[in-house]
Amino acid sequence: MLGKRIKIDVDYLRPNSTFIYPLISEDGDVVLPPRVALTTEKINAIKARYGNILYYNDNGQMAVIPTFRMQIARNKSKEIMHEISHSHKISKVAFHEAEKVIIDIVNDLTSTEILALNLLKDLKSYEEYIYNHSVNVGILSAVLARMIGTFNKDEIKNIALGGYLHDIGQMQLDKNLLEKEGKYNITDIQKMKRHPQLGYETLKKIKDVHPIVLQSVLFHHERYNNNGYYGLPYDNLPIYPKIIGLCDIYDALTSKRPFRSAIEPSNALKAILNAINQQFDYQLINIFINKLGPILNNTQAFYTHNDICELNTQELAIIKDFGINDMLKPKVIIFCKFQRNGEQLLARFYEKPLEIDLSQDPNNRYMIKIINNYKQLQSIQKKLEEKKLL
Repeated sequence: MLGKRIKIDVDYLRPNSTFIYPLISEDGDVVLPPRVALTTEKINAIKARYGNILYYNDNGQMAVIPTFRMQIARNKSKEIMHEISHSHKISKVAFHEAEKVIIDIVNDLTSTEILALNLLKDLKSYEEYIYNHSVNVGILSAVLARMIGTFNKDEIKNIALGGYLHDIGQMQLDKNLLEKEGKYNITDIQKMKRHPQLGYETLKKIKDVHPIVLQSVLFHHERYNNNGYYGLPYDNLPIYPKIIGLCDIYDALTSKRPFRSAIEPSNALKAILNAINQQFDYQLINIFINKLGPILNNTQAFYTHNDICELNTQELAIIKDFGINDMLKPKVIIFCKFQRNGEQLLARFYEKPLEIDLSQDPNNRYMIKIINNYKQLQSIQKKLEEKKLL
């Protein structure tokens, strides 16, 4: 069985990357055998011979977490959600069964490489979304925590468990609110904001629930701009709910909902990049995009040549080539800087644009946003054409 054919953007390949399937050319030639580490020289040789596009055939058999394990986790999520919606509490037995499910999943992540992540995305109703979402966020949180590299196995288990249970408070809200299509009004928003507290109070009644789990459930909607559900200072919060909050957003964006279609992984990664220093800190988003992003996006680029980006220095730049070791530090041409004049924010265009590889920049510049506002892009591109930069 050939399976699904996945397209690979060679520009997005990284040195030391390996693939669990062989990479093949348009004509079906094997370009790279499975589990052979790439080097810069190999990447350049592949581009020279085969161009920028390769493929692999995903037969679905190499996912790091077996399908049966995902289904067990989903069924347990369904049982827990039903128990809470009917009794507004979770039994000690159900909690420890959930803990065992998560331990089994974390044990699947102990290999030296993350092979592939097949998340649950077959959704037909809000109930199916919430069951699957709990599994997906638990798994993504575990993988991201493992990639950060500073947590022991027990901490990763509790981070995963916090992700798995992060939305259990929603089961105590009005079902009509949860299934409402379109935008929430102010009253709806205030009701929805209760769910982290409700989930926290539900879990706190069980003896010996780890603080990581409790903190993750209570604080997963806090944000970098201190504008989350409770408006708490982001820097004072533990990292666990930040990990879960970021994974929560990614899975929500890439899941189909009654009121919108699922967003492609590449566009979800772009949205997460644009959340730097708005919803989450640069360090956390950098790890998510550079280490987890290629797995979720099938090693395809989420930005392209000649995209306009904003840097942390309030400068605008044209992307000329991908960042090899850090996707947030590509090769760019910096052409203007924002300056404030009273209430106005003006763009001062440089007489001599600066061409620079951000990975070698002594001023430590990095991308914080891909400009995607149509009117803003039109205005900038018109100016760049006048200066013959495009």
